[in-house]
Amino acid sequence: MRFLLTALCLLTATIALAGEAPATPAHYKPSDTIVILGAVPQEITLFREAMGNPPKSETWGIPYYRGTIAGKPVVVAITGIGKTFTGMTTTLFIAEFKPRLVLMSGTGARINRELRTGDVIVATVTYEHDYGSLTRNDMVYRPMNGPNDGNEVENAFSPPAALLRIADKALAEYKGPQVTANDATYTVAARRGVVASSDLFGVTAQRIETLRTRFKTDIMEMESAPLGHVCETLGVPYLIVRAGSNVAQEAPNDDYLRLGPIAAREAARFSLHLLEYL
Repeated sequence: MRFLLTALCLLTATIALAGEAPATPAHYKPSDTIVILGAVPQEITLFREAMGNPPKSETWGIPYYRGTIAGKPVVVAITGIGKTFTGMTTTLFIAEFKPRLVLMSGTGARINRELRTGDVIVATVTYEHDYGSLTRNDMVYRPMNGPNDGNEVENAFSPPAALLRIADKALAEYKGPQVTANDATYTVAARRGVVASSDLFGVTAQRIETLRTRFKTDIMEMESAPLGHVCETLGVPYLIVRAGSNVAQEAPNDDYLRLGPIAAREAARFSLHLLEYL
C-alpha cells in the first residue's frame, strides 16, 4: 500500500493538470502589441482592411502586417494550415513581438448540430484529437510528454479566465449580422464553446461521434489547440475565435469552399468587436 501511495504521488507530481494560460506573459515584459493570427488569407482580410491595408513586412520569411485596430497596436499574419505551421508561426511571433496576448480568428467544421454557418464560438478549452493511438475501435487518448524533463501534460488547453470574462462582455453586447447560407437567412449567434484540432481536414462519422461525446466539441479544425498548447506552455495569454463553416464530414472540399468565406468573415467581425474590449 505504501508503495502504491508513493507511486501515485510521483505520478501526480509529473503530470501538469489541465489549467489555463496566465493572465499576463510569464517569461517576458510584454509590449502593447496584440498578435492576431488566422490560418489562411481569407481569415485576416477584415483585419488588414481595418488597419488601412498596411504594407507587408517579413520576419524569418513569414509575412505579416502591422498597424492599429481600435486604437491598439496589432501584428496580423497567417500561420498556414495545420499543427506544425501553427506551432512554428505562433512561437516565432511570440518571440519576435513579445505580445501582451495572442488572438486567433478563423473557421472550423461544425460538430455541434445546433451551430449554423457563421455562428461564432469563443473557445473555453481546446483539444488535440489526433494525439494518442489510433486503433480499429477509434482513438485511445493519452497525456502529452512536454519539454520539461518529459513531464506529462493533459491534452486540454484553456485561455486565461480573466480574458474569458472580458470575452463574455463582448459576447453579451454583440449584435450579430444577418447571413444567408444553406438556403436560410438568420442572425449570427456568438457564445462560448469547445474547439478540437488535428491535422485531419475531413474525418469519419465515428470520429465525429467521438468529438461530440468525449470532448463535447462545437467546432473542429486544424490550428486552435496547437496555438493554445504553445501559448500555455510558453506562458502567454491568448483567446480563440472560430466561426462554423461546413458540417464536419469525410470530404468537405466543396462545402468548405462555399461556406468558408462566410465563416471567416463572421469570425473576424466578432474579433474586431472583441478588440474594443481587450
